Amino acid sequence: MNQQNKGYLFVLLSAVCFATGGLLIKINSWSSMTINGIRSIFAFLIFFLYFRHLGHKFVYNKTVVLGALANTGMTATFVIANKLTSAANAIVLQFTLPIYIILMLWIFWKKRPDRLSILTAVASFVGILFFFFDNLSTAGMIGNLLALLSGVLYAVVFLIKKMPNSDFESSALLSFGLNFLIGIPFYFHESTITATNLFSVLLLGFVQIGLAYIFLSKGLDTVPPVGASLISMIEPILNPILVAVFYGETIGGISLIGAVIVLVSATFYNVYTARTEKEL
Repeated sequence: MNQQNKGYLFVLLSAVCFATGGLLIKINSWSSMTINGIRSIFAFLIFFLYFRHLGHKFVYNKTVVLGALANTGMTATFVIANKLTSAANAIVLQFTLPIYIILMLWIFWKKRPDRLSILTAVASFVGILFFFFDNLSTAGMIGNLLALLSGVLYAVVFLIKKMPNSDFESSALLSFGLNFLIGIPFYFHESTITATNLFSVLLLGFVQIGLAYIFLSKGLDTVPPVGASLISMIEPILNPILVAVFYGETIGGISLIGAVIVLVSATFYNVYTARTEKEL
């Protein structure tokens, strides 16, 4: 197997690891902040070992801190959203990030969106509306809003990579530490320490975050942007399938229409922007 094919395999493994998040969060009875904090310490450990293996030096500057804060907020809001709304809603609404990337590039980088970018944003917005029509409960509404906020922060993480002095690995490692510290006040309120809770949080830390970040980092070294963006769309498809099969949670009919609209528009946007960046 050549290096590029290995890269594709690493990106695929990363997407599969990330996709386990919905199911593992659903089966864990702990609070969102406890889950996010404890899984982060395990993610920190495996990522630290990866750091040492590569001989990568930790970078600390304003850009790294900004990336860490965005990543911390993104992961926390995603876990909370999974507790309040369906796993399908949480992951698909997070993948509306092309809208926010378009807006941020326009506002902060003065890059006016072209026609396709505007159409993508409009299509994604229409898809979002379907989710809110299908879930009118208070908890579901808050969960959907937090999933959207997670998408906004995910867009910030994406754009941070383009800033001078950024370092993806250092931001990720710092964010794992921050998540663990933020969760400390919540740990003492948990009264149920079951095998399911312990096993799921271990998998969330070592596999769903730790290994996923390592695989993604290795894969992006050799995989073209178009291929990586397409493979990453496996996550919002596989995530709700795993939850439906092993947890019994299904997505509503109206939300399913919205999911198709969001995923199709996001895929087209990812391919388009990846090709544009490659040409530049």
